Amino acid sequence: MCITDNSQLLKELDMFRFVLAFTGFMCIFASAHADDNPGFVDLFNGKNLEGWTQRNGTATYSVEGNAILGKTSERSPNSFLCTDKFYGDFELKFDVKVDSALNSGVQIRSQTNDDNPQERVNGPQIEISTDKMAGYVYGEAAGGWMTPDNDRKPHGTFKENEWNSYHVVAFGNKIETWINGKQISDLTHEDRYKTHPNGFIGLQVHAIESGQGPLEVRWRNLKLRDLSIFKSLYNGKDLSGWKTTGNWIPQKDDSLLIQPRDGEKGWQRYDMYLWSEKKYKDFVLDVEYAYPPGGNSGVYFRVGDLTDPVGKGIEAQILDSSNKKGPLGSHDHGGIVGTDAAASKNMSRPPNEWNRMVVTCQGSHLQVELNGEQIIDIQLDQTAMKDRPLEGYIGFQDHGQPNNIKFRNIRIRELK
Repeated sequence: MCITDNSQLLKELDMFRFVLAFTGFMCIFASAHADDNPGFVDLFNGKNLEGWTQRNGTATYSVEGNAILGKTSERSPNSFLCTDKFYGDFELKFDVKVDSALNSGVQIRSQTNDDNPQERVNGPQIEISTDKMAGYVYGEAAGGWMTPDNDRKPHGTFKENEWNSYHVVAFGNKIETWINGKQISDLTHEDRYKTHPNGFIGLQVHAIESGQGPLEVRWRNLKLRDLSIFKSLYNGKDLSGWKTTGNWIPQKDDSLLIQPRDGEKGWQRYDMYLWSEKKYKDFVLDVEYAYPPGGNSGVYFRVGDLTDPVGKGIEAQILDSSNKKGPLGSHDHGGIVGTDAAASKNMSRPPNEWNRMVVTCQGSHLQVELNGEQIIDIQLDQTAMKDRPLEGYIGFQDHGQPNNIKFRNIRIRELK
């Protein structure tokens, strides 16, 4: 196009400069936030094995539909398809389907000598098998079973010839595993954490005897949430960083028990709640808790006035709703009290079992996960909470006798 009008030419140049500047800004913005995702990221792109490298063995790995297919090779040692990235503290989810005659597993925090793919893969492995041992933790070329013999109780949670959903949380010296929503292992292993604090994630195709194969194993929906930049809010020993007049008692297992004193009843005793000394704005809060039958408590956040947390804060309900039938309300487990936001699904575990809640606040966007399932996804500015503070204290409720509630693994990631 030929432009003879200088004013028109200047307008075109100004527009061109604006587009370049805007594009550059968006690239910088995207780059700055690419690694700031508070949720899960895909480890497998669904198309090819980019980001993965095979270590050991001659089993084959390929993409079939939306899954990674591993196929045995005779006379091959154990084979592993491993992430190029290393991970230390994380939450991992995946689905797996394995031929009945094949043993498999997923390596976590694993390594090879000098990071050489030809050297022996070693480290913790989450067991995949049909021998009723699935979900326990094994030390591949690292000492054998990490889950103690007395804790390895046979179970039928793993479904033969079907897809099974795994959930793994590795944080510090603890490794927790679930299969199809049922917790299988809750392991603390200081020795292995010292030798393997981080490493790759690896998909194992086990060696087979001659004439036995070929056998296959498939993985799909491989997702990981990085917990490495989470900060522990409770040190397992004392109430440093917290304030309360309530009877909050550190336990030998590093959990924290609220045991209301004789005569302490009802929930309007706000000074007896456990409050953080620091205020938080945008964050991911991760906490586990166990309630007695009928137990009642709450997770408070963005509380602007500790004398009125109900009116100047937000509460995600903790309540034994394990026997609740029919629709849930906002006062049932996981609901946001004071709104119409009820849990989309009843994910309550039975009394005295550990529940895990993850609360994500970004501006007015609030999401709540309960026991691995997202149950709340709302915009607070479209609810009765629209005038609540966007920054405040975090707290846990003392609901009074007989609500003895245990908390543990309280950690937070502040978001920019």
